[in-house]
Amino acid sequence: MEPFIVPTVVMSIVLLLARVILSVTFFNECYVKFKDLKGFAKRDGVPVQVGAFVATAELCAALGMLSGVIARWAGVGVVLLMVSTISLHLFKWHSPYWAAKRGWEYDLIMLTLASVVAVFGPGQFALMPW
Repeated sequence: MEPFIVPTVVMSIVLLLARVILSVTFFNECYVKFKDLKGFAKRDGVPVQVGAFVATAELCAALGMLSGVIARWAGVGVVLLMVSTISLHLFKWHSPYWAAKRGWEYDLIMLTLASVVAVFGPGQFALMPW
């Protein structure tokens, strides 16, 4: 049986879709955090400086993903951020899995999408497709 080979254009479209979803998500997340940085830090039980770092990292990840410039590095950054967030969910907040109950399901999906971009790159529909 011959292995299934995905055409480059199809793979690039899938990578673009992953990048757009990550960009929209992290633009929204950083906007919400910057809008009320002190409230975010208090709700999550982190210092304001950590909250500012997280919001800035999310903005940089969104820009990197959307443009495709350093998308692999943005993917690695999002993976690290999501591992940290999932760790907080599990060990500090004792959250359930389901996002509808403030769980970490959503974070796991973002980690997975970011992993795909980190491993396969931004695809050919990027400002710097390498």
